[in-house]
Amino acid sequence: MTCRQCAHAGEARLRDVRHAVRLAKIFGFGINESNLLFFMLVEQAELVTKRFVADKPVRNNLLTLIPESEFDAMKPHLQFVVFDVGECLERAGEPLRAAYFPNRGICSLLVETSDARSVEVGLAGYEEIVGLTLVGGVDRLPYSVVVQAAGEGFRIASSTMKRILAFMPELTRMLVRHLAIRSVERSQNAACNRHHSLEQRLAKLLLTVHDRLDTDDISVTHDFLSRMIGTDRTSVSLAVGDFESRGMLTRRRGIIGIRNRQMLEKESCECYQVVKQFNSELALRPNS
Repeated sequence: MTCRQCAHAGEARLRDVRHAVRLAKIFGFGINESNLLFFMLVEQAELVTKRFVADKPVRNNLLTLIPESEFDAMKPHLQFVVFDVGECLERAGEPLRAAYFPNRGICSLLVETSDARSVEVGLAGYEEIVGLTLVGGVDRLPYSVVVQAAGEGFRIASSTMKRILAFMPELTRMLVRHLAIRSVERSQNAACNRHHSLEQRLAKLLLTVHDRLDTDDISVTHDFLSRMIGTDRTSVSLAVGDFESRGMLTRRRGIIGIRNRQMLEKESCECYQVVKQFNSELALRPNS
């Protein structure tokens, strides 16, 4: 089967699934639309021939889902890059040098104050683009982008990204939708950081990171967790120890292992449920 035939098969299957969703709504069948959407995205990824850039497979969800014509237009401008833990990809207030499409790994979006304190306002993994504000014509970020979990992906110069977006209606539509989702999440995070306990925010953070990984082991130090939550390392270590004693997780040097998601979700504040509602659409871990 050729690439074009695979693409057509994928598009036909997507139409079938969307039709099933519409029928379920009309006749009131007990079909979970969010789960259907998740499996629709998985099926498309399986049906469409894998994409490559310089012999490197493309696993970023956005690059996987855009039409072949848009991917072909972007492909010559994509550069494969490796993300190292602690690497700062972009600094707050400085002109964006590039946009990034992670294949794997996680980037933390950190707002930092003049007295060296910080708090996380968002995450970006394989479901996202780092530099999302470019779709709105904004080429400076209010936060720094720091690699939390090592990985790799693709880089494109911000000037090129802004220029070619004008010829990519589907990617633009997807990015505008992501921008709206991130706006909801960051508004919720602002309330969360102000009103919820350290334990609730830690549980929420671990869950949102876990949603973006294909493993139960999270590579992260207590020091980095404290930066993300906006508190001191000692308080984070005490909270992690409490979670371990209650069977939610295990810990060893530089690794936190998720052992009971259900308990973590109960420990987390309601803010995680606000974030979680978008998991299927973003091709993250499906709702349980």
